[in-house]
Amino acid sequence: SEKALQKCKQHIELIANTLQLEGFSRIDAFVNVDSGEVLIIEVNTVPGMTPSTVLVHQALAEQPPLYPHQFFRTLLDLASERAM
Repeated sequence: SEKALQKCKQHIELIANTLQLEGFSRIDAFVNVDSGEVLIIEVNTVPGMTPSTVLVHQALAEQPPLYPHQFFRTLLDLASERAM
């Protein structure tokens, strides 16, 4: 349900903020679609970056879509800002 999805996103965002994750990372979880309960499995701060990676698909699912070249440009810009 949309409610469970929003609850899941809130939990994942809270975890990312608590761990002070920056740039990009992947948080793997199981979600109970009825209750919205989230069970965290793994936090991966260096996920793979192949065309089939979930990060690329999530970026494309955003509204408006974030295409791979835009996604990677954003990552490079974030890294440049942090290096200064």
